[in-house]
Formats: sequence, structure tokens, C-alpha cells
Amino acid sequence: MSFLRHKGEKQKDASAHTQSHVTTSIYFEHISAPNARIYVILRAVVSAVRQSTNSEAPKHSPGSFRGRVPRRYIRSTCKRDPTSKFFRAQRAHVPTYSAHRIQQAIEYADSIAPEQSLQDGTRSSPELCIGVPSVQRDGISYLKPTLGSLQHGLIAEERARLRFVIFLAHSDQTKHRDYGQPWLISMADVLPSYQDDPANLALAKVMERNHSHGIKAKFDYSIVLEECQKTGAPYTLMVEDDVVFLDGWRHRIMHALNVATTKSWGAGYTDFLYLRLFYYEGLLGWNSESWLTYLASSLTVTIGTLCLLVLTRRYIPSTRLYLTRLTMFLITLVFTPLLIVLFFTAGGNCMMPQPDGVHLMSDNACCGQGLVFPRTTVINELLPHFRNQRLSEVPTDSFIEEYAEETGALRWALTPVVMQHIGGQSSHGIPRGQYGNMTGGHIWNFGFEENDAGMLAAEHMEDSSSHQNRRDD
Repeated sequence: MSFLRHKGEKQKDASAHTQSHVTTSIYFEHISAPNARIYVILRAVVSAVRQSTNSEAPKHSPGSFRGRVPRRYIRSTCKRDPTSKFFRAQRAHVPTYSAHRIQQAIEYADSIAPEQSLQDGTRSSPELCIGVPSVQRDGISYLKPTLGSLQHGLIAEERARLRFVIFLAHSDQTKHRDYGQPWLISMADVLPSYQDDPANLALAKVMERNHSHGIKAKFDYSIVLEECQKTGAPYTLMVEDDVVFLDGWRHRIMHALNVATTKSWGAGYTDFLYLRLFYYEGLLGWNSESWLTYLASSLTVTIGTLCLLVLTRRYIPSTRLYLTRLTMFLITLVFTPLLIVLFFTAGGNCMMPQPDGVHLMSDNACCGQGLVFPRTTVINELLPHFRNQRLSEVPTDSFIEEYAEETGALRWALTPVVMQHIGGQSSHGIPRGQYGNMTGGHIWNFGFEENDAGMLAAEHMEDSSSHQNRRDD
């Protein structure tokens, strides 16, 4: 069953609507007075559903006023759901919060002085290592806003508990446009290089000559993972170099990691594979593989509605005046199916959103923009797997997902997400546009743009103050 129709079909529906309205009106002229009320309700519901799913229907067609309120409500509620019929791509892709955060990040990166970099005397035992492998893109770099958003707003104590490992993944790092930039030197704690290991340098040169993007991406990923383990941090956050984080990301992640650990223990696991910080809603809607489940659920609702009406009519005699056979027929076989259709066309994310907090996300998750790995998982599982499958052409994120499927490892996700994918230029040279010019085919979290900058800043400040008060106590 398809809920998304083509434009040609919509024009046919408009003419059919007019004819159907006339025919239905003539038929219902002969209905008794009590049932006439049902006809009025029926026309309103049918009109609302038809106009909500058919943007090309006449604006002043019969019932348009009655359908205006539910139509506007559904569109305003579901306009950011890419799986919804009411999805508005141009509006949903406006980087309302991302643009604000990018500006903050760049201004911070430009203002940071070399003497502000973390000194050995101010270092604390790290709680999190942030690893960022970065490859030069033609004409643009997203590394500055990525790092700027990670460090902007951090108080000194928060910054001291983090380690930043930034890897410019070229055998000749001068090819990366950010090589040697003062802001990069100030913001990075570790700047590894292929030059640190002759064997790695030789492998990197071969991969670059052969354009082995898939193999080299995993090779770079494993190098950053290894460098992060040297810091001793209990968790490693692997980040792509074309993302932006919201204000106050750190305290949300650390709290989520505690929850994920507790839930893993409760499920009988000693640890988990990762905590996902970003996902694309377009993969979390209605899936064709589950059509049988949807059909069974729809039939259950329909039959349940009929049973409820029959029982009500039988055991509450006063309702028989209104619950006529015609009324029950209309409610069961007209109203209920229309509402079911409306439910599915509204979209999976709109009708059944991901629960807030930490929850399992083992299926249809994309992509690898931000994943947090426990130290034990990296040392005992991921690094050996990367070494054993070094020549695999599978992309890094799919490579990790395949491993999770094979081992049954726990994959947690955090909702709402704390980061956005802003990349408009692929690391392989494939153009995608510029900031703010995203299209429906790109990896984008639409809920992220609904963040309020003022509320996030206040939340971050409150968390920092409460943490300071706990220390003073």
C-alpha cells in the first residue's frame, strides 16, 4: 500500500472529489435526522484527510474550512519528518540552530590564542578523548567549526578533562588546508602524523596512489582510536570532521554514558559497543519489511473498534439511539480506515518518535558522524577487528555495524541528538552544496534545528554551576 502519490494522480483525485461530493450529498438527503449528523462529521473527516494529503485540491472546495485546522496542525507537527507526506524539505533543511552554532564556533576558533592551549600543569585525568580524522576537501574545510563547537563554552575544568586528537590523514600533511593553522595547534592536544611510524607512512602512500578510500578511511580511524587509548580516557568519541555540536554537549554525553553503562549491566552485558550521538530520521520511518505488522495492527484497531461499538450498544441501551447500524458501519469502515491512513501518511517519526534519553538503536541507524566507544571495547574488540580486516572495502560505519550484527553487541543512541552533520563537500571530492543549502538526499537531523540557543546556554551554565557547587561541598 502506497501513501505517496504522484502529481498526475492528484489531479484525477480533485475531479473525482467533486463528483463524489455531489453523489454522496444526493444519497444522504434521504437519511433520517439523527444520521444526518453522521453525514456532517463524515464530510468533515473525509475533507480533512483529502486536503491534508492533496496539496493541489481546490482551496475553497466544500469542507475546506472544516479541514483547515487539522491540516495545519498535522503539517506544522510533521513538516520536519522526512518519512511524512507532509514533509517540507526546504523548510526542514533551514539550518536555524546550526548556522548560529557555526558562527559561534568559527569566532571562538579565530579568537583563541596559542597560550590558551591546554598546558601540562592544568591537565586532569581525562574522562573523554575526542578523535577527529580529517581529510582535505576541495575548496572547503569544516574542521574549524567542528572543533570550535566542541570547545566553545567549555569552562576550564571541563576542557581539562578532555583530550583532542586531530589527525590530518595525509602522507604529506601540508596538502590539508588547515595544516599549521594557529587555531588548530591551540585546540588540539595531540596531532599525530604518518611520519610517526614508517610502516604506517608506507601503507598510506600506497593507499593514496591506489585511491583506496574505503580501506584508508578505516586505517585512519584505527590510528586515531589507538592514539586515544594512549591518553587513558575511559571513553573515546570518534567524530567526523564536518559536524557541529550543540552548546552543552559534554554534560549530556557524560550523563548518557552513565545511563548506557547501567542499562547494559541490567541487560546482562559487561559493556556496550557504542553510544550513538547522531542519526538520520529518514531511515526510521515505516519500513516495507514490516508491512505485515502494520496490516495486522490496522486490522486489530478496526476489529477492536467494531467490538467496542457492539459491546457499548449492547450493554448501554441509551446509546442505541445514536449507535445505529449505519453509524457503526461508518465509524468502523470509513472513519477508522481514514484515521489509519492519516496515521501512516503523517510519518513514523511524527507519530512514533524516538524516546528521549538513552535507548537501543540496532536497526536502520545512520551514520558514523559521532560514536562514543568504551575503552575496553576499543582495546579488546574494535582495534583487533580493524587490524584483521584491514583490506576490507566496506565503509567505516557499515564495517562497525556489521561487526555489531555478528557479535550481538549493544548499540545505544541518545535522543535528542547533540550534533548535526553540516558537510556540503565529500572527502572524496563529490560536491553537495554549501552551508544552509542542504537537500533531502543528505544526512541531516531535522530535530537538531529546533534547539533554542538561549535555553541550551542556560542549561550548560546551570550544569557547570551545580558541578562547581558539588566540588565546593
